[in-house]
Amino acid sequence: MTIEIADRLIKLRKKNNLSQEELADKLGISRQAVSKWERAEASPDTDNLICLAKLYNVSLDELLNTDLDVETIVKEQVKEEKEEEKEDKTAAEEEKKNEGMHIKDDEGNEIHISPGHIKIESDDGDNVDIDGLNIKISDADGCVVEKARHKDRFTLTLEIIESALFVLMIILYILLGVFLDMWVNGWVFIFVPEIICSIPRAIKKRNANKFNMTFLSCFAFFFVCMIYPGMEAALWHPMWVVFLAIPAYHTIIGAINKSLGKKDD
Repeated sequence: MTIEIADRLIKLRKKNNLSQEELADKLGISRQAVSKWERAEASPDTDNLICLAKLYNVSLDELLNTDLDVETIVKEQVKEEKEEEKEDKTAAEEEKKNEGMHIKDDEGNEIHISPGHIKIESDDGDNVDIDGLNIKISDADGCVVEKARHKDRFTLTLEIIESALFVLMIILYILLGVFLDMWVNGWVFIFVPEIICSIPRAIKKRNANKFNMTFLSCFAFFFVCMIYPGMEAALWHPMWVVFLAIPAYHTIIGAINKSLGKKDD
């Protein structure tokens, strides 16, 4: 559509005291379609042109009157049709991309693949859903049979490190018991692996609440009361206040997270 015709459509609509929405309702089309006509981005089809002419009480010749030659009008129309076809093709490709792929194997299982999600439907009704790191298996009645979560490389690495540290702490406990006779209090170091590994976990999640303040408080309590300065110092009663750090820490961090718009998972 030419700018000249688009301007004429705007003038006729305003002359008849119609908004774009009101005109769209009368023609049974969307307001966006009317807006495209008036921006010369699209052309009304034959039926809509006839309806516009009747609605505005003008002839088709008057509605489409232009100084452009036929060849130019045809070129404009062809250009618009190509642009519309291109938009429709792009929209179809995007829709197809979102829908993903549908595959059927030799055993009759249907496999649906879409961005970030895979669903397998067996011929006996069992379903397997793989969504990111989550795997869910359900039967024909929709009941979940099994649910699992794959661990990423960071989580697996951290678990390996924590296991190794735990083994080292066991060895340390045995050595302390054998050489320093610390069988009663040497077990305190069992808290250390989780305390250490909770630090990178909190950094990874960007959430200080992931740091294990409970284990740190327990370690501090038993270390002071049982190792240094030792059980002879009788610090069990005053040292219990260290446990108040647990609710205080999580309350403060929770308030900070809330102010930053973070949610604890």
